[in-house]
Amino acid sequence: MPNKTFNLYLGRQGFTDFESFLSESATSRLKVTGTQVLDKKDFGEGARLYVFQNVENTPRWYYGLADTFKAALVRSRSACALLLFRQSGRMFATTFGHGWLFLDGEKFESDFGLRAAINALDDKKLKRLDRSNLGDALKGVTLSSFRRGLETFGVNEALDLIRKIGGSTKDNAPGETITGSKSLAVTGEFSLEDLPELANDALELLKSIEYRKTPFKVIDVVSPVLNAAEISDLDQLAAKSIRERGGDFELGLPSEYLDEEVAFKFRGLNLRGSFPNLTIQNYQDALGSDLDALNVDRLRKDHVVAVFEADDRPNRAWTIRSALVGSISYRRGRYAINDGEWYRLDEAFKEMIDKSFDDIQKGWEKPPMPLRTIIDGDGSNRRYQTERSYNEETAKRLGFVLLDGALIQIPEIQRSEFEVCDLLDIDGKRLIHIKKSSRRSNVLSHFFKQGANSALQLKSFPTAWEETIKLVQKIGGRKVATSLREALQDRERPWTVEFQIADTPRRDGTFRIPFFSRITLRDEALRMRAMEYNVVLKFIPQEAPSIPKKAA
Repeated sequence: MPNKTFNLYLGRQGFTDFESFLSESATSRLKVTGTQVLDKKDFGEGARLYVFQNVENTPRWYYGLADTFKAALVRSRSACALLLFRQSGRMFATTFGHGWLFLDGEKFESDFGLRAAINALDDKKLKRLDRSNLGDALKGVTLSSFRRGLETFGVNEALDLIRKIGGSTKDNAPGETITGSKSLAVTGEFSLEDLPELANDALELLKSIEYRKTPFKVIDVVSPVLNAAEISDLDQLAAKSIRERGGDFELGLPSEYLDEEVAFKFRGLNLRGSFPNLTIQNYQDALGSDLDALNVDRLRKDHVVAVFEADDRPNRAWTIRSALVGSISYRRGRYAINDGEWYRLDEAFKEMIDKSFDDIQKGWEKPPMPLRTIIDGDGSNRRYQTERSYNEETAKRLGFVLLDGALIQIPEIQRSEFEVCDLLDIDGKRLIHIKKSSRRSNVLSHFFKQGANSALQLKSFPTAWEETIKLVQKIGGRKVATSLREALQDRERPWTVEFQIADTPRRDGTFRIPFFSRITLRDEALRMRAMEYNVVLKFIPQEAPSIPKKAA
């Protein structure tokens, strides 16, 4: 029997009749000539099939071809179908052709396919990850000192993967492959008559807690919002908060953004000039009197533009909506937006993560040197100096060893190159890692993992410190290398892994990083503390630049 794929949707409880699961468009076509409605009482616990046909028409794309090639007139008719059936006291739907367009999406469980799939899949044989997120997630892992398998993914990567996931099934799961998001697509040697039994299997997968043995256990405390109505409500609440300067949201850049040497401006607001950093305050001020009318449509139309320093790089633009980072209360729950996607947070889990963040964050004994602002032309275009130049100036001023970009390799392990830190404070026994921005979850999560992996290699392999001493001697000379060797012999004081992030404070003067990066920081801090490191996070404050005036 050839393989077939069936796509299953699970109806929400509380709706019992077939027609309640149809969209308005489908309902309006029930009496149109050519529509078929067929009942079958012995299919599952009762089923109804809807077949919809379009009238014959000429495709729009055809007319341009006909003019050039003098082709004969083409007429076509498309058809689709919905099959609704009851099984185990629940309503299921499966679609044929474009039949899914005739379902009322609000009447179906939003994460049915996702939860069923993560219990059925062999996580070592994943094939389908929505938006090619496997590559995005692995990027942060493969850049660290050693590659890790999917089973060791942290929370941030797991969240990135579970928007839609698919692959080969476990031995005891139905079908050969499964893909899940809102619906569950099952492929195998099935016939139509197998659908009721597949529905039973899917319900059992939905109830299973096998996923708690995998990184996908995070779905219990942070789960993606897939319901369109909820997403619409949350977008409107976000627009209201920004309109009222509520302080719930900031602006960051999407995960595909990689370059750092840029300035920023807004498109659609008739502004001249650019900003060295990206803040919601800049956007609010730039809107001026238009802020009072800010709505979701405006958030989706206005853009952040990244202006690259290199002349050969085209500007990149993202909508304000996709750049939002923050969280808000909704229906007695807490919801966060990150990289354009909404997630529901378990409140107790959120409070635990926030407390961990507050415990790790420390102030300064002496104010740090801020990043210099570079002003071009008439003063309207501004950007901050690069991380590299900042690190060079700081190392020279404070007597630290500059290790930014310098790699060492563990002799006994191939392809084990890693960066020890950006700045090495030998007297203070600090491994300092520096980042320019705190507004991008994926970048910060990699930043924290990179620091933790460096700490792990130094703790696990004595030869890693020997290679570091050689590198320090090459950069700073024999005297500095001797100081490092003496510091390593001091067993009384532990080493500190210190993360420093340069950023503009929020309106209340505090600093924050995206929620999912706070999770990663907590997890990596626990790992490093178990290796007897101190872990500290500090912020290098930056003044918010003045807003360029609108062009005349």
